[in-house]
Amino acid sequence: MKKKIKIQLGILTVMMVSVVQLYAQDHAVFGAPTNTRGLNAADEATLLAQAIDISKIEGVFYEFDDIRFGKVPTDGSFLLFENWENRAVLHVGEEKLVVSNINFHIDEEKFISQMNNDSTFVYDFKGIERIVVNDRPFISLYSSADGVNKVYEVIAENDDLHLVKNYYVEVMTGSVNPMINRSRNKIKLKSKYFVVNNGVVMPFNNKKSGFRSILPSDKANMLEKYAKSNKLSFRKDDDLKKMFSYLNSIQ
Repeated sequence: MKKKIKIQLGILTVMMVSVVQLYAQDHAVFGAPTNTRGLNAADEATLLAQAIDISKIEGVFYEFDDIRFGKVPTDGSFLLFENWENRAVLHVGEEKLVVSNINFHIDEEKFISQMNNDSTFVYDFKGIERIVVNDRPFISLYSSADGVNKVYEVIAENDDLHLVKNYYVEVMTGSVNPMINRSRNKIKLKSKYFVVNNGVVMPFNNKKSGFRSILPSDKANMLEKYAKSNKLSFRKDDDLKKMFSYLNSIQ
């Protein structure tokens, strides 16, 4: 269960996360449907420490309290990152806000920051075009299959196709009952790949057949030869980035 605490948004002068404001030009390629400028994870500039006007960021305070698990010990986590000491750049219009305390709650599909009162500040992607955590860009895109916006990590991008990944969890609930041979809860991280073409999100099978379903046969053949000669795996993000970069070079 999660408890929502209503707040009045105003000028944020004291917050239990370290935040600075960044002004820079954004030379991006693509992004959320409302983003006309797009993504560029490598975009960096001089940081200017200032108080943040939180009215530029939509969000609420939550207390996450999952009653499903009770007193049963749990293996795994709903959080994507191992700890909270993650540097994130929030792209809000022409400004960039830098946060040093952030994580991603997979089950809720929300970015959150810890507060001193055991609650968390939950960021809403409304007004935020992208969030880059430890140089990993995340965006919100509409999923026609789910009928809602979902959060995706951008794995690779080129002029025509972009590869993104959506995270989810599988939960196996344990029991204190000794007759049930499952004494611990287990949370297992899962993910699915998608390609984005002209703003449309489509499932992608990260195998040779997956590329053949989205590429002309001649380019698919060239890509397979490139992957084989460079010993690239269709299962690794870094290798998939190289493949998409290669596709961009042969267009």
